[in-house]
Amino acid sequence: MGRRDFDLSGTRALVTGAGSGIGRAIALELARKGSHVLAVDQHGETAEKTALACSEIGPEARDLTCDVTDSEAVRDLAGRVEADHGGIDVLVNNAGVGMTGHFVDMSIDDWRWIRAVNLDGVVHCCHAFGPGLLARGRAQVVNVASALAYTPRATEAAYVTTKAAVLAFSQCLRADWAASGVGVTAACPGVINTPILESTRFVNADDEEAEDVAERAAKLFAVGHSPELVARDVVMAIRVDKAVVLSGFEARMGWYGHRLLPVRAQQRIARRRV
Repeated sequence: MGRRDFDLSGTRALVTGAGSGIGRAIALELARKGSHVLAVDQHGETAEKTALACSEIGPEARDLTCDVTDSEAVRDLAGRVEADHGGIDVLVNNAGVGMTGHFVDMSIDDWRWIRAVNLDGVVHCCHAFGPGLLARGRAQVVNVASALAYTPRATEAAYVTTKAAVLAFSQCLRADWAASGVGVTAACPGVINTPILESTRFVNADDEEAEDVAERAAKLFAVGHSPELVARDVVMAIRVDKAVVLSGFEARMGWYGHRLLPVRAQQRIARRRV
């Protein structure tokens, strides 16, 4: 169930992880459509740059600094946004990090780190901003997952698990909030040329293997789709209240492959090196 059209002109949109990559591209695309953007990032200087860029092409934007892994900090952020700006109409939970390597080479601290950003950060923001969004009666939440949310990989256990959880959480939240007029979208981009490798942990016990994996990942991401592709898809999904948006041919192939291929075939794919 979706709406016919959500006019973004004059709305207020908050984007986490807005300092670079997909988050920055989404913030800019929302500004082009007339949204007042609140650019949130853990690094204040990058959030400020995004806000300035948004203000140049759309309504006045603001930058805010917040660590989404800190639930109290997110709750304080929601309070400040409500007091200073009167709440938001669109929430884009984009902040995320990566991790690759064999499961036994990961520490429990590694698991806690990636879960805290990729999953807990989404939950913290939805929990803090949810009451205000529900009170507005018409709003949209976008949780950025990944095509790996439904495409298992042998060396991506942590990343795949957190993104699969974001996808499942989004679908549950969409069902929960539908009657209140709040739509929830899960964005599942494929390989996108962003700086995510700068915040990715390569945890292979063999240093030479880890270096090789990092080099191959850099080459792959260098030829990935542009963040602007995801931004356009996300803004379209906001406007029509789309449940899941797939960006990139590999994201669409993975989505239908997950539903059509036998489990044995999916496992063979999962074991292949990228």
